[in-house]
Amino acid sequence: MADYRVVVVPYDFSEHARAALHEAAKLSSRLGADLHLVHVVQSPMYLYSFAYAGEAAAVSPPIDMTEIREDALKSLREVASELDFGGNVESHVLEGVNIADAVRTTAEHLGADLIVMGTHGRTGLAHVFLGSVAERTLRTAPCPVLTVQAREEAAAT
Repeated sequence: MADYRVVVVPYDFSEHARAALHEAAKLSSRLGADLHLVHVVQSPMYLYSFAYAGEAAAVSPPIDMTEIREDALKSLREVASELDFGGNVESHVLEGVNIADAVRTTAEHLGADLIVMGTHGRTGLAHVFLGSVAERTLRTAPCPVLTVQAREEAAAT
């Protein structure tokens, strides 16, 4: 079996991410690996300009991302504290435009041996229009990627 010492979990607070985190915690606990939760925040101005590309956009004041990053970090730490995991857990909040690139860069920086991430399992037109962060991460990751989909009964609770 591979020697997994650093496990990265991209975390977006969805049920699929929660399922991936629990799988990563179980695996990391068995292997004695460190667990790194990673959340990527995107500037609301980027999202706004992306959604209305080609149309005249209203000019708004710049957004201070500091508070958004701090809130996300606090929330990640709360999630980490609720884990049934006795090992080292670190939380990271990044700001970026492309989530898959941010996850790849973080995995490279941390020397990750494995990325464990949730996937919504979209197919057909939903996949074409919404894309897949998991798929883009899988294509560029510096290490193996394990994807986890939440079970319907778990997602319903």
